[in-house]
Amino acid sequence: MCKSRKNKKIYDKDFWYSLLRYPVDAYIKASYQKIIFCNRERIPKNAAVIFTPNHCDAQMDPLLVLAVNRDRKVFVARADVFKKPALRKLLTFFKMLPINRIRDGIRSVTAVGDTINIAIEVLENNVAFCILPEGTHRPMHSLLPIGKGVARIACGAYEAMGDDNPVYIVPFGVEYGDYYRFRSTAMANVGEPFNVSEYIASQQREGISERYIMEGIRQQIKERLQELIVYIDDNDEQYEAVWELAKLHSGQVPKLRIKERFKANKDIISRINRFRENDPQKASTLLDRADELRERRLKSRISINAIHRKRPLLAAILGTLALIPGIPLFLIMGAASLPVWALSEVLCSKFEDRAFHNSVRCVVTLVLWTLLYLIEVVLLFCFVPCWKWALAGAIILLPAPFFVYDFFEFVRVLASYWRIVFNRRLRNDYKELKNELKNI
Repeated sequence: MCKSRKNKKIYDKDFWYSLLRYPVDAYIKASYQKIIFCNRERIPKNAAVIFTPNHCDAQMDPLLVLAVNRDRKVFVARADVFKKPALRKLLTFFKMLPINRIRDGIRSVTAVGDTINIAIEVLENNVAFCILPEGTHRPMHSLLPIGKGVARIACGAYEAMGDDNPVYIVPFGVEYGDYYRFRSTAMANVGEPFNVSEYIASQQREGISERYIMEGIRQQIKERLQELIVYIDDNDEQYEAVWELAKLHSGQVPKLRIKERFKANKDIISRINRFRENDPQKASTLLDRADELRERRLKSRISINAIHRKRPLLAAILGTLALIPGIPLFLIMGAASLPVWALSEVLCSKFEDRAFHNSVRCVVTLVLWTLLYLIEVVLLFCFVPCWKWALAGAIILLPAPFFVYDFFEFVRVLASYWRIVFNRRLRNDYKELKNELKNI
């Protein structure tokens, strides 16, 4: 017998939710020019799985966890967004649980126990659970301290299920070509599963207290996540300079070759760290130089991609010639999707935290473009005499809002090419810096 909506558990199968997964997954993937999922085969099957992604791009991070496969997953979100009954009902439908933080007050913290109990129940039913262990997002190639919640859930699940049904923590590293640009690139890197049940059992046999077991779990998550992302130490005072050098090095790899860029970033940061250990004075001079050039580049509104062009004038001319025939198509696509991207940008302007912008664009495009596109398709078939022309129009219009964002990005990069053409001094200074970087 089917359960009533009222008696359904958050982890139960749901026809409408399963149906919506298809367009949602499609829109998540369409939010990027290219997206890759690495090592999906590592995810344990028919087991209690806790996903622990790093948190750097607001709601896009859990959406990548959702899209990694078709398995059911339950997520947690900040409790304050559940305050309105209608929104709470919607978020629950999307299999999201509220979780409170210390900053929300002692009364809220006591409610965490309820969420943890539900999370344990989810895991007992072999439905994956996703928690963002840093607690809050931050658009940096680093990690905030890992919270206690994930360790409490893991320990509670082990206590409830014992050794017969092992609990796994799956670290999930997310990397973006750009945190703030819609239709950039994304990589989701699935780490080796951490058998928490084995770990807890071995620690208990040695007489380790629960407090230290939980601390060990948190440390394991941090160390494993560091290997899955481009990591720069959180306390590094020269973070921006290190990242500028990394981009200068990896930017020579085409942006759609995501894995190669990732490896190049990891490699150069490792080399920079060794250089700082072996020759701190020279390293500090190099990083200061990189920071000074970064500030000049940003002030001149020049993209790091433009720095890598060996012949920027040629690139600027060819780009301008390519832009001209694309303008009519842009006008058509822009007009067709005007309410979508216009509303997205208006809403984005309300968020001071730019890390939310891509989440807003993704959701608005998903909801509004789906409705608007269906209306436009109906109108095409009603008013275009030939159904073949109507079908062609429907196919052409399908990617309209995504084409508009790609066009805007193309114009931005093209403008950057022209700026670097007329900033020869900056171009030469970066060339010298790149040569210095090769020697470390």
